[in-house]
Amino acid sequence: MHPSAIYDLLEIVALLAERGIQFLLASHSYFVVSKLFLIAQERELSIPIISDQNNGEWVATDLKNGMPDNPIIDESIRLYEEEVELSLG
Repeated sequence: MHPSAIYDLLEIVALLAERGIQFLLASHSYFVVSKLFLIAQERELSIPIISDQNNGEWVATDLKNGMPDNPIIDESIRLYEEEVELSLG
């Protein structure tokens, strides 16, 4: 999904969640997790997540408490940092 479309969709999901509607989302997208993290921080909204640590271990956390340790997120951040380093070169 396009990053700006993710932003709009998750804003709608957050509005509905604040009104008591529950959602289950599955994603490997850093954009999705990052936007949900920002929503949790800005609105002080509890957004529980469960993530696989790539070893069969599942960890439950809440985005209201911070970004989780997760191999997909870690790799996305690593690639972004590498891209920034190249551009600043």
